[in-house]
Amino acid sequence: MRIGKGLTPVFVAMAVLAALAGAAIVVLIGASVAMRYFAFAPFRFTEELVGLLMTAAFFLALPLVTLRADHVRVLVLVAALPEPARRWTGRLAALFGAGFCLWFAALCLPWLEFAIDRNIKTEVGRLLMYPWMALVPVSMALSLVAFVAGAAAAADRPAPGPP
Repeated sequence: MRIGKGLTPVFVAMAVLAALAGAAIVVLIGASVAMRYFAFAPFRFTEELVGLLMTAAFFLALPLVTLRADHVRVLVLVAALPEPARRWTGRLAALFGAGFCLWFAALCLPWLEFAIDRNIKTEVGRLLMYPWMALVPVSMALSLVAFVAGAAAAADRPAPGPP
């Protein structure tokens, strides 16, 4: 489908940012450990920043994983169904996934607005929270699009069956 193909470069760029966030986690933890053992002064903000980077990595990678359906799927029951039922099961799964993304994004928006209004910062590092928090509803909106695009693309190909 056009939507999925048009957004794939955006999703890939987000996944690259997720990988960079993962690399930054490793570098940050390594530097903090080195500071602890060699300078006896670890970074105070490591845990906060690592938590933010980990969350960012997850939500940055989620749309591409959703679009490509690279997540863990259990197909034992679905594989036993006849072809038409497998297609409808895939569409139903996409509908539930899209509904969840819409619901989760709707829940995140007041939370994000509150953080922006109050200019909330982390406790130790005093890092602004709302840029990190903005990733969640954006990721959910893009994942919703990925579910819709994936369901539309699945209508054009046979559903997964037994190997």
